[in-house]
This record gives sequence, C-alpha cells and structure tokens, in this order.
Amino acid sequence: MINYELLESRIDEYAQKFREAKPHRHLIIDGFLDPEVAMQAYQVFPKMEEMDKLKDIRQYKAQDPDISKFDPIFSKIIFEHLQSQRLLQILTKITDIPNLYADPKLYASGLAQGTNGSFLNVHIDNSSHPAEPWYRRLNILVYLNPNWTEEKGGHLELWSPDMSESVAILPIFNRMMLFATDKQSWHGHRRVNTPDGDTRKSINIYYFTEESPDGTDYYHVTSFRGRKNEVVNKVLYPVDNLVRTIVRTIRPKKDAHAVLYERDKND
Repeated sequence: MINYELLESRIDEYAQKFREAKPHRHLIIDGFLDPEVAMQAYQVFPKMEEMDKLKDIRQYKAQDPDISKFDPIFSKIIFEHLQSQRLLQILTKITDIPNLYADPKLYASGLAQGTNGSFLNVHIDNSSHPAEPWYRRLNILVYLNPNWTEEKGGHLELWSPDMSESVAILPIFNRMMLFATDKQSWHGHRRVNTPDGDTRKSINIYYFTEESPDGTDYYHVTSFRGRKNEVVNKVLYPVDNLVRTIVRTIRPKKDAHAVLYERDKND
C-alpha cells in the first residue's frame, strides 16, 4: 500500500532533505501510497458529520482516532503499513531518530478533515503521550485531496520559533508530509476556502520515543501562537497556554482527558 520501493531507493536523498529543511526538519514525498489505494481511501473517506469535531478559538476541524467506525481500508493503511516495522526502519534512517514507537491507541491521530472555514492556528504539539512514558517525535500526514488548488487554501504552514520564517505546503492528493515534533516545531494550517463543499482530508499519525528530543525531561501542553497580523491571538494565546498548563500540571494524570483508540482484539 505504501510505495516502499520509492522510499528505500532514495533514503540518503530524503535524509539530507529532512536534515537541511527550513524552518525546521521536514520532508515532502508525493506518490506516497499506491495510487489505487489513495483513491479508494478518498472515495470512502467519512463525512465531516461522522467524525468528532474540535471547534474553539484555536481550531476548527474534525479529528477522529476511532477508525473502527470507518471503512476497513483505513485500519489496513494505518496498522499494517504506517505502523509497520518496515516503515519505522525507513523513518529511523531518514530522520536519524532511533527506537521509534508506533502508537496503537492513535493519540491525536487517525483521520482529520476540514470543511469550508476550517483552520488550525500555529502551535506546537503536546509533548507527551497520555498513557505511555513517551515523547512525540514525528508526525506523518497523508493528504487525500484530488483537484486541490491554491485557491482552496488549507496549506500546512511550518514556522520558525520567532515567527520570522515559514513555508506553506499545499495538501494535494497522495502527498505525504513528515516533520519532527519538538519544542521548536511550530505549525498549523491556513483557513480552508471551499464553498463548493470540498473538504481537506488527511490521515494523521504520530511516532514516539521514550527519550525526549533534547534528552531532558519536560512537559508542555499543545501551545498556540499568533501570527504577526493576529493581534488578538498574540495577546490571548499566551494566557490560554498558561491556564491550560497550570490545570494539567496539578492533575494526577495530566492528559487523562485525551481520546484514545481501543482496538478490538479480533481486529
């Protein structure tokens, strides 16, 4: 289902691109899934109303780890391929991050979708797994959007920590985006502009290690930051980040509210 031959034949090239990418480490690969698999996944992708939604001052999108509700092709793509030992070995060679774990509980993973007006403001991800002693290290996004255009927006943005430098990646069909997740990996996506009813569809997977990215023990919540022209967000988000950090820190289990996928033993 994954184009393993492409990945394995270009590992050295991909490793250099990942290492040298700005504003922080990332890699774009087009034609990541077999074309017929990508098209099948697109054709059976659930509707927005069938997925859990997040809508607040930080984001408006659907994100759902409970892939048992959806077509079996998504379980096959995720558990048999995106979490396969073969892919984990490839990712380690590309990123130079050893001992990667795939997450069977799909924390903050699964399927994601954005309709007209959806957005995800600039942030760094929560540092840790809620049920395991793991740190987030890598994020893979596989986009399933035929006929996506610049006008439809929804570009994934990667930002430098001082918000002075950024890149924008169009979420076109069968494009895979890989980036490191750490204290510096600020990212988000632009507002989706699809009055025609189209939606921004993706498969989203995180990978973890027991060791933190910088070798120290730390914890932070998903923390948002305003762009230069977002005057209100630049004032509001630091307060919001601080309040959520305090609340989580005093809990016995910081992220016990997280939605996790419980896979059926018969799957």
